[in-house]
Amino acid sequence: MILRLAIKNLLHNGLKTWLNISVLTIVFIMILCLQGFYTGMFNQIEHNLIEYEVAGGQYWYEDYDPHNPLSIDDSYAKIDAFGSAINKKHAVPILFRSGAMYTDNGMRGILIKGIDRKQTLLNVPTSILHENTGIMSAYIGKITAKQADLHKGDVVMIRFRDRHGVNNAVEVSIDSIMNVPLQSIDVGQIWVDLEHLQELCEMNGQASMLVVDDPLDKEIKNWEYQGMDVMFADLTAWKVQEMSGAYMMLGIFLGLAMLAIFDTQILSIFRRKKEIGTLVAVGMRQQQVVWLFILEGMLLGISSILAGSAVGIPLLLFFQKNGIVLGNTIEDLNMNITNIIYPECSWDLILKVSIAVLLIVVVVSFFAAKRIAKMNIVQILKGK
Repeated sequence: MILRLAIKNLLHNGLKTWLNISVLTIVFIMILCLQGFYTGMFNQIEHNLIEYEVAGGQYWYEDYDPHNPLSIDDSYAKIDAFGSAINKKHAVPILFRSGAMYTDNGMRGILIKGIDRKQTLLNVPTSILHENTGIMSAYIGKITAKQADLHKGDVVMIRFRDRHGVNNAVEVSIDSIMNVPLQSIDVGQIWVDLEHLQELCEMNGQASMLVVDDPLDKEIKNWEYQGMDVMFADLTAWKVQEMSGAYMMLGIFLGLAMLAIFDTQILSIFRRKKEIGTLVAVGMRQQQVVWLFILEGMLLGISSILAGSAVGIPLLLFFQKNGIVLGNTIEDLNMNITNIIYPECSWDLILKVSIAVLLIVVVVSFFAAKRIAKMNIVQILKGK
């Protein structure tokens, strides 16, 4: 009986009911899309880090500090202990050297990275690197190419120091410009053949780090394994920072929903005093009347969730397939964000957003309807 009465009341309210449903539907869609955007963005970055840079973790030479550029040239050691893993393609050694690159547009600082051209663990174009033919083979990222105004086939000069501190200068051929979604392996970097770089620096059999698909089952002297907790530390910190802003926006959206429902319920109670008194007079307990108003709020929430799902889910699925284009200016932020973000839509996400919206509606309706239990029904029936 209470359910039938609640449905009739909502239908009788007409435009007011549809306005409330519209507000809640918009809130539901905005929350769903915002959560889908952030979830997709951070999952996309995490996937890209694993595919292009991290794999299953890294081994760093004990003196290597990625935040201290002055330690780069002194951070290298023998990699004989990783020989078996390297031969089986389970590990990729990388050697770092700081240097300078000379182009027609002048000089710029550059980080030179030597990588095994035969590796298959990381999804980077190492196969284009060729053996020493007099001109060093190299590839760069699209951002570095844009900043230095370089194109495939260009020849530049790079300068760096060998292990004795002696300056070397060699010509480098840009054999490929990689289009990867990670700025951490692109900006200010040039990738060359590891053996060639080792030879020029007199560092045969040495590297600064190794990327592995899985950690070795033993400790290696002078080398420290860095797992996913370290590799994703910056991403996790950034995620916490961004999600705090996202939660603030969610709070604003839910606040709008709360305000709409609370005002509607309070106004409805004020205008329906005689109806409430009549219901109590014919035998309905005041607590049942409270549940009647709560049920009306729940029906508003359920209706808005259904309407929001009908619009929001197809919208999210469309962007999940085609992506959201952020523009090329996103590259100037120096973060691992691509100019196209693919939001994620899952039943888990839809369920969480639906529960959040429905819970807010029920709680607000309950606090508004509590006023009914405190009413003096005799005074209400007298029109007071």
